[in-house]
Amino acid sequence: MKEIRDKELRSIQLDILKDVHAFCVSHHIRYSMAYGTLLGAVRHQGYIPWDDDIDVMMPREDYNRFIQTYKNNCFRVVDMSVDAGYILPHAKVEDTRTVMEEFSEGESVYGVYIDVFPLDGIPDDLLERKAFYRRKSLWNELYNLKIVKVRKGRSFVKNMVLAISHILLSFISARSIAQHMSSMATKYQGQKTAYMGIVAPADSRIEEAIPSRYFDEYVSLTFEHLNAMGIKAYNEYLTASYGDYMQLPPVELRVSHHIYTAYWK
Repeated sequence: MKEIRDKELRSIQLDILKDVHAFCVSHHIRYSMAYGTLLGAVRHQGYIPWDDDIDVMMPREDYNRFIQTYKNNCFRVVDMSVDAGYILPHAKVEDTRTVMEEFSEGESVYGVYIDVFPLDGIPDDLLERKAFYRRKSLWNELYNLKIVKVRKGRSFVKNMVLAISHILLSFISARSIAQHMSSMATKYQGQKTAYMGIVAPADSRIEEAIPSRYFDEYVSLTFEHLNAMGIKAYNEYLTASYGDYMQLPPVELRVSHHIYTAYWK
């Protein structure tokens, strides 16, 4: 198999984003760039220079409709609801002509992808919200202990903790934990909550919970050579997520946190 290098990998991701954007616009599905992708669009008009992935987010009802209806000859959605072997509580859109070998997640196999995160309602009351996130973070920890692999480069202590955790958690599958995480994230589905956030994945953070009204309006932003959607209140979202987001981090933190190898089939 032919290895896919950084520049080509970005090109594939951009092709996926372009198609997802066109599909969502034509089917009236709300979506926005998320996390570092939205930050990159605002601060760099494209990728953060040391980043190498693309994230988008959708309100849960739009997310469900997207999962059920998105079609393309080369790309496909992978999600627990459509793939029995998938173990993440959010979706990916992958290029089926490629293969990714990732070294931090479980045994799911997929191609070069972009991540698609559902946006879910969370409790309006601050104390209830904190309790909700504490319960969710416990499941996040279990999930990470279950899927993160023992590997060279980690300290002996960390690898030992992971090895023991794998033994203690052998009675439950990663998919079962992910399904519980997804169920928690949708607890308030159908209710009009004043706050929303990306809750389902294992790195859900309470500071990223922002008023639901911020997800009502969307604007077109430049990402590399493409137009992609972002919430109109991107300043509020990015400030909640990153603080002074226009300030570049220290040089030593300008590194990718993804460990993978990608190939053409």
